[in-house]
Amino acid sequence: MKNRSKLNLQLSAITLGVLGLFAMSSAMADDEELKALTQPKSSVQVEMIGVDANSAKFGEYNGLYGHQSGAYPNGALSVRGGSAYTNNEQGDTTRWSVTGDNLGLTSRSANASIADQGSWSIGVNFDQLQHNISNSYQTPYQGNIGSGLYTLPSNAFGSTVNKIANTQSLPAGILGDYGNVNISSTRMNTTLNGTAIVDKNLNFTFDYNHLVQSGAKLGSMESAVNTATFTTSGIVVLPSPTNSQTDTLNLAVNWKGDNSYMTASYFGSFYQNNINSVQWTPYNTSGASLTNTLQTLSVSPNNSLNQLNLNGGYDFSKKTKLTSNLSISQNIQNDSYSGTYDPFMVKTGTLPSSSLNGLVNTMHADVKVTDQSIKDLALTAAFKFDERDNLTQSNLYQFYSNDGYKAYSSTSAMGYQPNAPVSNKQNQLIFGGDYKITKDQKLGLTLANNSISRWCNQYGPAGSVYANSPNCVTATSSNENKADLLYKLRATEDIALRAGVGYSNRKTNSDNQVYATMPEQAAQKNAGDYQGFYPFFEASRKQYLAKASVDWQALENLAFKLGGKYTNDLYYDSTYGVLGGNSWSLNFDGNYAYSEAGTLSGYATQQNSSRNLTNQASSGSWNNKLNTNTTTLGLGVKHGGLLDGKLTLMGDATYSTSISQYNTTLYPVTANCLSSGATPATFQCGMLPGIQNNLGIIKLGGSYQLDKNSKVGLMYWYQHLYSNDYYYTAYTMGTNPTSVLPTNQSSPSYNVNVISANYTYTFD
Repeated sequence: MKNRSKLNLQLSAITLGVLGLFAMSSAMADDEELKALTQPKSSVQVEMIGVDANSAKFGEYNGLYGHQSGAYPNGALSVRGGSAYTNNEQGDTTRWSVTGDNLGLTSRSANASIADQGSWSIGVNFDQLQHNISNSYQTPYQGNIGSGLYTLPSNAFGSTVNKIANTQSLPAGILGDYGNVNISSTRMNTTLNGTAIVDKNLNFTFDYNHLVQSGAKLGSMESAVNTATFTTSGIVVLPSPTNSQTDTLNLAVNWKGDNSYMTASYFGSFYQNNINSVQWTPYNTSGASLTNTLQTLSVSPNNSLNQLNLNGGYDFSKKTKLTSNLSISQNIQNDSYSGTYDPFMVKTGTLPSSSLNGLVNTMHADVKVTDQSIKDLALTAAFKFDERDNLTQSNLYQFYSNDGYKAYSSTSAMGYQPNAPVSNKQNQLIFGGDYKITKDQKLGLTLANNSISRWCNQYGPAGSVYANSPNCVTATSSNENKADLLYKLRATEDIALRAGVGYSNRKTNSDNQVYATMPEQAAQKNAGDYQGFYPFFEASRKQYLAKASVDWQALENLAFKLGGKYTNDLYYDSTYGVLGGNSWSLNFDGNYAYSEAGTLSGYATQQNSSRNLTNQASSGSWNNKLNTNTTTLGLGVKHGGLLDGKLTLMGDATYSTSISQYNTTLYPVTANCLSSGATPATFQCGMLPGIQNNLGIIKLGGSYQLDKNSKVGLMYWYQHLYSNDYYYTAYTMGTNPTSVLPTNQSSPSYNVNVISANYTYTFD
């Protein structure tokens, strides 16, 4: 008995020891899990990316485009810390973080912030994005893109100054001066923001942003006018420089009570363009000599916006709530005309004022009430008001138009045109309700009315045909009624259905007698258009819409979704212009978890649209139909847990094909469907070549966990684009129009292979 008792005591001690070890191990595991939840990991990543082709279109926004193919060093980091993570139980509340992404590319971003929870926070952000536009653009013009001054070389034209009678047959001198210019624009944002918390009900916030834009975008400009008769002109495509900065400031005070909240804020935006014009040497298509007088095109003027905002909400009860917003703003543009206009365009000495004196006041107000007092019924009522009141003075400007007509001396004839300070006012009323028919069925109905009116203040100075005109636009007002019905059904535990229909009717009132400002031979009513033509975005329109979708959880690890949408637009008041159009789409996607560590997903979409228009010209009428067809397929796979859980593999593939095609019919039909003297290359009727884009993308990658803190990754990326657009024939030397200086831009097709390898180190 004594020995047994001693043995039992020994066994109990061993058992307690073993249990203690298990308890200690379990506690350590719990500590690790708790630490992972309460103390975020930090990481640093270094990466090398290799690209085998140089394509501006491929690297349009992703930063993988330079002046040549090659290697791109890259990196990222995410470092977080502060006593709030390590001493939170002792009351410490300070947190900080430093993050960065794509630090070696032109699509980089970085952030640094620090905060004392419940008291204050401050952060600095930076992001850069380079938009690569073209690497196939060529020009004989010389000049620094940032300066906005482009000149033709002195040896380009031989003995005749700037003479190019036919741009399809360029002089040998100018051909030798053609060279490639990479076109891109860059945006850099720097932001400083912060919060000061007074108590749980009151805080102050601020946000300051400094945006710098540089580089250039391509723009078409007039060149080569005949100074004697103004009867000939040509087109030149030049880099329009971007060199500006925009400063915005947002200050707000935020208050929250038990049943209400309110925010009062100020927003200011101040735009400054560091250049005021683009200038270039003209060439002459008339065959006569032309002096090297620079032509000028103004760029965006400096302007400022100041806005005051007030928004808030009040809960009458748990089931009835109100929200509302109010804002007023003033936009000013008052740059001087001095030195920013072209004497070939504006007749010297006829400017009515030294600047536009632009002034626009805007106002917005909205209120929304939601109520769920009735069981199974949720009601919504909302009202929105917007007004843009353009108080800019309307003046007459005398100019030389591009269509070959010299400015007249009479203020009632072409050549004197007023600027049109368009104003508009919009009222929108919305009523909606969602009714729960059963626990598995819901029905929603939304009714809306939207009315818009348009006018001009002080339009038509005295002594002109525009004087005392009641408006400056043909579409003076419109009223649209809209209804949407949505039905939801949970058919089974695994199947959910949604179906909806919509209808809208926009009726536009037009004034075909108005003298709208348009550069025609003489001021004309209805903006010089034939009676019965209305722009589609303003015209009367009926729209019919239907949509449906089904979600099916076929198995616990297999799910599908199928959806579709159809719209039909009818412009019932239009005799000319867009008369109708329709579109439909189908979408399918599925997800399959074939194992605990592996998932497979796929999707397919089909989109089709069609648009019809009929127009009238002096030689007859014509009909044009545009059809667009787009198909997209995608497949993705991810499998983890390989090699003792250290290896994860992933891949995805995407294929998209899209084609748009125009078909034109002339009335009456001329010989071979072409006008007299025309060649088939003018495509005046019949089926145009399709505008086509075929895109294929394959990405394969994997990551391997070397140890607790280290991970390596490898990725292969192949991308192919086939693009074909007859639009570029106008830019190609030999097929360009005789008055357009070719740039040899090509449709941006490419084949690109990318390989990247990265190493990530994670630490506490």
